[in-house]
Amino acid sequence: MKIHFIGIDGISMSALAAIMQHNGHLVSGSDLKISPLSQRLIDNGATVFLEQVAKNIDEVNPDKVVYTAAIKDTNEELIAARKLGIPVLERAEFLGELTAEYSKSIAVAGSHGKTTTTAMLATALIKGKANPTALVGGNLGFISGNVYIGNSDILLTEACEYVETFLHLKPYIGIILNVDRDHLDYFKNLGHITRSFNAFGKKIESNGYLVINGDDQKSTAITNDLSCKIITFGLDSKNDWVAKNIVYDKGGSKYTAVYKNDITIDIELRVPGKHNIYNSLSVLASCYILNLDLNNIKKALYDYMGTKRRFEKRGFLNEACLVDDYAHHPKEISTTLQAARDSIKPKRLIVAFQPHTYTRTKSLLAEFAGAFAAADKVIITHTYAAREPYDPTADSKTLTMAISECHPDVCFIESYNDVAKKIKQVLQPQDLFITMGAGPIDKVIDILLK
Repeated sequence: MKIHFIGIDGISMSALAAIMQHNGHLVSGSDLKISPLSQRLIDNGATVFLEQVAKNIDEVNPDKVVYTAAIKDTNEELIAARKLGIPVLERAEFLGELTAEYSKSIAVAGSHGKTTTTAMLATALIKGKANPTALVGGNLGFISGNVYIGNSDILLTEACEYVETFLHLKPYIGIILNVDRDHLDYFKNLGHITRSFNAFGKKIESNGYLVINGDDQKSTAITNDLSCKIITFGLDSKNDWVAKNIVYDKGGSKYTAVYKNDITIDIELRVPGKHNIYNSLSVLASCYILNLDLNNIKKALYDYMGTKRRFEKRGFLNEACLVDDYAHHPKEISTTLQAARDSIKPKRLIVAFQPHTYTRTKSLLAEFAGAFAAADKVIITHTYAAREPYDPTADSKTLTMAISECHPDVCFIESYNDVAKKIKQVLQPQDLFITMGAGPIDKVIDILLK
């Protein structure tokens, strides 16, 4: 089959294209740039266009076209494919078709932590000799990219709740890490979000499992009418999987994982924060369901060192540590900053944050204002608008003013170059500097390390 991917350079689309290539299909696609993700596809025989024009469809004559949610109905390739009667699928629909081919598919959902947990679970499944196929929403060094192709009946993927795309999936194991207010440009309120996660749980058949954070107050509302088996994890002793005797070390943590007061295993993590203890508990629960040797999983969790842009230690400047993180929601920001304080214990914690979309800033402004309490100094740079037009009522200066009501040291600096210049002036030995955001704020560290 010939499959054409519109937006092939995306983190998920490139992984899907790689799996299709491996399965013997002829792959083509288009995007606005060629990155290492799409270059690997080209090296393996894919045709990739840097213009999204109708003649591309005529040239490759695909049997199926897959497009991302970012592609608008005015896209020339999409119009041409539909006019020719070629089957057209949105990325999530195509992913749903793919997961249906695997009897033990695993879908990692939650408002926060999907990529980290998917990467952590991929590491555990591979080192646990389960030989999965895994799609990771980030660059995982252990697999040298964003996709690992195995030959078992296990497929692992992230399950994004935005516009409810995860409802195209019907996993054998569904994981819900947490539920929070986000994507309020689509969801009406927290109740709408909770109902969406409940609908995700209903996609799991009665012989399948939902692994869910039992400490999350929304978990009961999600699970009370599901037919699948429910496995809970958390710090509270009421959960099936519980983390006890937690000790935070420099850069990580140690704890004892207990399953129903029956199985006990000591775990050591080399990624920081309480949130990663929760993430690792969901990994243990999933691997136990699959009857994997927990001693192999214990070693895999110790070996896991994170993915690109998830508390990624980039280097040092003036004996200060430079870290980049993808956090762009208030809960993620406060959790990551506190984890940095607990694990690295810096002399000062300095953060440069790039807001992601005006709608998120506007809908969560009060939460953003208090999210930086653990930082000593806060720099806000220009908003990464993504799909949205400029909104002067929710721009970076508005956010800076809101934070200033709660924090004594916050300023707005427009450009990456000027942020880097400021950091060079103020950075001291034993400081920790973190860039945060879903946009290319990591360019600040690129500048600092030149």
